[in-house]
Amino acid sequence: MQNRIVMLLFLASILFPSATLSFTYTTTSTSRLRQPKNLFVQSMSNVFPGTTVGPRVPINEDFPGLKQIHFNPDIFVIENFIEKIYCQDLIDEALIKGVERSPVAYAGWTEDFKDLVEISSKGPIAWIAIVGAWFQLKESGGSQVDLVVHSLQNYAIVFVTVTALIGLFTYSRAQGLKSLRTSTSTTLDDLSNPSSGAREFVRQAAKLFGDDDDNDIPSKSSSSIAALFEAPTVIKYEKDQILAPHYDANRSAEIEDANRGGQTLATLLVYLNDVEEGGLTRFGKLSASGASNSENIISLESNNGGEFHEKLVIQPKRGDALLFFPADAFGRFDPRTEHEGMPAIDEKWIARIWKHQRRVPIPFGLSESTLCNNID
Repeated sequence: MQNRIVMLLFLASILFPSATLSFTYTTTSTSRLRQPKNLFVQSMSNVFPGTTVGPRVPINEDFPGLKQIHFNPDIFVIENFIEKIYCQDLIDEALIKGVERSPVAYAGWTEDFKDLVEISSKGPIAWIAIVGAWFQLKESGGSQVDLVVHSLQNYAIVFVTVTALIGLFTYSRAQGLKSLRTSTSTTLDDLSNPSSGAREFVRQAAKLFGDDDDNDIPSKSSSSIAALFEAPTVIKYEKDQILAPHYDANRSAEIEDANRGGQTLATLLVYLNDVEEGGLTRFGKLSASGASNSENIISLESNNGGEFHEKLVIQPKRGDALLFFPADAFGRFDPRTEHEGMPAIDEKWIARIWKHQRRVPIPFGLSESTLCNNID
């Protein structure tokens, strides 16, 4: 009996401390979804002050209408980014192509799956295996070697079972997130019309990112810059439709976004219509108290208790663009840029471009024929 207790404690001393370290790592990690935020983020509201991020990707600081409304993280409003005629054309192009329910992808699921398996394997699974072996031998008798053998057998069985359950949980989590984004959208990847709104959006975006991060190349063509863009997406919000708090960057970008250019380094969205009520863009982790004055910013909002909280909230204005950086220039995720599309009251239209680390291949990016055809 004494020898079994010693062996039990020995096995626990090997497995349990590792579980503690794994749990600490998981609870201080942050992840995001390509749309609504993931399950670990909801308990991580105090993590971002200690987040280490480097400089953002450079932009053309002399771009007409560019106004910085927040510092660290940097957020810009660009007044009259595209003309109203192009705003309407983007809406018309989207209607002609047809809009469908906006997709939701559980970005960061690989990291979450790994963390959950690691926590379980070094903690609960180990204890279940050891305690189960203890009761097995208590009834049937056996040596220390039998205790180890039964522990390993139990561990293998429980590990496979728990891993399968975690897989099912991750899948159900992804399915459940769809309700957190209720807009409709479509992607505009045909830029063959030189006067189309989509082409103008890409052209202006390429000019904005004209000062790119290759210091040995003084100037890049618009087409080479646009190769880093996902094709423009036009999104429509009708009354009560929302986009829940989320991140545009991905902790697991190197794995999950490898086929779409890697990490999202910049988000550029343009408001295609004036929205008098509802449909505000809100950065829930950023205070408006340190923001620059701009007619686009609404600095106070009220909660259900009537208390006011100063959060950075942007009022949609036709033709104006919003620019922010979900990750730094090296692809490091920045949790401070969590944002949401608040419930719409009036109809709201926006167009969005994501800039990535590398060339974005089709079907996510622009076609070779489009890029070879100069978009300047």
